[in-house]
Amino acid sequence: MAAQSPDGLVISADEQTLGKGRLGRKWVSDKGQGAWFSLLVKRDGIDKSNAGGLVFVCAIAAYKSLSLLTKCADIRIKWPNDIVLNGKKLAGILCESGFDGDRISWSVCGIGINLTAEHFPPELPWAASVRSETGICLSADDVINAFLKEFDEALNLLISGGLAAVLDEISPISATIGKTVEADMPSGKITGRATGFEESGALIIETQSGPVSVNVGDVSVRGIMGYTD
Repeated sequence: MAAQSPDGLVISADEQTLGKGRLGRKWVSDKGQGAWFSLLVKRDGIDKSNAGGLVFVCAIAAYKSLSLLTKCADIRIKWPNDIVLNGKKLAGILCESGFDGDRISWSVCGIGINLTAEHFPPELPWAASVRSETGICLSADDVINAFLKEFDEALNLLISGGLAAVLDEISPISATIGKTVEADMPSGKITGRATGFEESGALIIETQSGPVSVNVGDVSVRGIMGYTD
């Protein structure tokens, strides 16, 4: 379907029964309580080297749209794909791509933003919504429209300036940079201070043994979504 559909196609749902997040996790998206949508990207100028940048582009768009609509100054981006507020998760992003040689032929960016839910399952103690954390009720249509405007600007930044320009924009609004973090690595858990990003988008963690680059996997930030040790 993605190969035949036009760039910029948006499909939204009032409810999802098979919503998913990173690492195959379930995403709870109950009827009428969020903005659940997917965006098809087939823009020229995006190649394999910055394919991973799309999740960061989406994160910027989600951050800016929610900050604008709520007038809340404390929303942040938790590396690589979460939008957080008050130590809890408001939104998540998942991007999947198809390739043609060194170019991306298509990418589908899935965005889930919790808007009005005030109660979440016990197994999701760190989930939250815009309403539960700010008292503000936003409509899915308003959020999606604001997101798409901000997405275009952030995508143009990726195309013109590369991933480095996008990461420079994220650093000041990151919930991760400068914080004590814990990362699950193939060799076991590591703890250190997140100091910045590599050009690839990997997170740099300064540990007692030296800097470590984290490309994939779980990274917990102390004080956010349950990391309290």
